[in-house]
Amino acid sequence: MNILANLALRGLATGAVYALVGMGIVVILQTTNVMNFAQGDTGMFVTYLAFFMITTAKVPYSLVLVLTVVAGALIGLIVERFMMRSVRSRSHLSLIMLTLGLSLVFQGLAAFLFNTEPRLFPPLVAGDSIKLGPVVLSRQDIVVLLATIIVFGVLYLFLYRTKQGAAARSISQDEYAARVLGIPTPSIYMLVWAIGSALAGLAALLIVPRFSLEPSFMGLIQVKAFSAIVLGGMDSVFGAAVGGLIIGVVENLVAYQFPAIKDSFMLIVVVIVLLVMPQGLFGKRQQRRF
Repeated sequence: MNILANLALRGLATGAVYALVGMGIVVILQTTNVMNFAQGDTGMFVTYLAFFMITTAKVPYSLVLVLTVVAGALIGLIVERFMMRSVRSRSHLSLIMLTLGLSLVFQGLAAFLFNTEPRLFPPLVAGDSIKLGPVVLSRQDIVVLLATIIVFGVLYLFLYRTKQGAAARSISQDEYAARVLGIPTPSIYMLVWAIGSALAGLAALLIVPRFSLEPSFMGLIQVKAFSAIVLGGMDSVFGAAVGGLIIGVVENLVAYQFPAIKDSFMLIVVVIVLLVMPQGLFGKRQQRRF
């Protein structure tokens, strides 16, 4: 029982990262109707910047965390302003292909600037694991869980308690009507791209100490994040968060007994759920975004 509890809680920490990436994808998707396939590699690229800030410039970790989020947001602003906006009137497939190309650009830039040699990223929080009754959690897992809870709360307040959040939800319902009402859609597009990309940077920084830092390290995590939003419902930030946590827990429990199928098992579960509930666990049959 103790083993299962530990596996489940560690799975929650992993799933929290899937949730962060997934929430960023959903925020962009539901406002701009663009599926951002460069989400993971945006986080990867800014994590390289964070690595050199820590190891070379000796910048304190707390400041690196802030700078990583800011760098992700700036990348999102630049991508929306100078790339997505110029092709928005073209086909939806063109927008998707642009994000796929952007993903390859980030990987190529990382390989060119930093080379492909795997690097060990220093842990977020030093110190022994913390024992909570029968459960033992690393300090890093606790930080990841707390960060995800805080981000979800802030994102909820933004969407439902601010004018900009209300504008984003209005655009997601009917862009034309939002324009008629005077909502500055270009500014809102830039804002949601900044938020989504900032979440990508945060998620990558939180998970990278478990991996080696290399240009492809966020690839599988992005696949899991896509699975999370499909499982939870693509019309809801809440669904993305819950979907990510479910995937993290289930794959960790499966990996304990059947490590060879841990990555494929959850994809099978997602397919089964979609066959029964095409809208996902928390999606609405009638489109009601966010």
